[in-house]
Amino acid sequence: MSYTNWHDGRKPGAPWNGPSPNVRAVLEYCKARWGLVDLGCYGVRPIRGGTRWSAHAFGAAQDMGYRNGPSREVIENEVIPFLEQHAPQLGLQRIHDYWAKRYWQAGKGWIGRPPGNGHDWLHIETTEEAWADGRSVEERIGGAAPAPAKPAKPAAWRTVKKGSKGEAVKKVQAIVGATVDGQFGPRTETAVRAYQAQHGLVSDGIVGPITAAHMGLA
Repeated sequence: MSYTNWHDGRKPGAPWNGPSPNVRAVLEYCKARWGLVDLGCYGVRPIRGGTRWSAHAFGAAQDMGYRNGPSREVIENEVIPFLEQHAPQLGLQRIHDYWAKRYWQAGKGWIGRPPGNGHDWLHIETTEEAWADGRSVEERIGGAAPAPAKPAKPAAWRTVKKGSKGEAVKKVQAIVGATVDGQFGPRTETAVRAYQAQHGLVSDGIVGPITAAHMGLA
């Protein structure tokens, strides 16, 4: 199976100017079967902490979260083995397992080295050849489509920002590593901005619906 180094020798733009149909198809399967959530695919930005273009800049990578979904046991024993086993059919060349600080690469297997900052999500990358393959996972590996995961009732979320108080602020503080006192002050705002920047979100220090969803709060 071929390996595409998305970081070298190319610039963002056509034909890779949107999300890869391939990784989106894999995402939809993982959402339906295990309840993983979409944490983002296409974003024209360099690798965090570096200068080379990220695979996300070509829509070639997909992040899938499981904070409020399947257990870590399911991720280790079902999701990751499935992705690795069917990587050739699915055109996947990399799987980042941030929790375990390791990554799998086609032709090399598992490498015990932190693939980047992260925790409870997986990152998958497509090969260049499979980038535009929008066929469903079922079409490629056979078998019936999985039963859709029962959607959890979304919790109502009211935006919190500097000056906010209460339990919602405490939840945010616990996630971003700020003092959990229920008072959204300058230090909490700084911690939120850092979290947003680290995860490719708009770094405005405001926890609205998008940031809250990324944190698993909405």
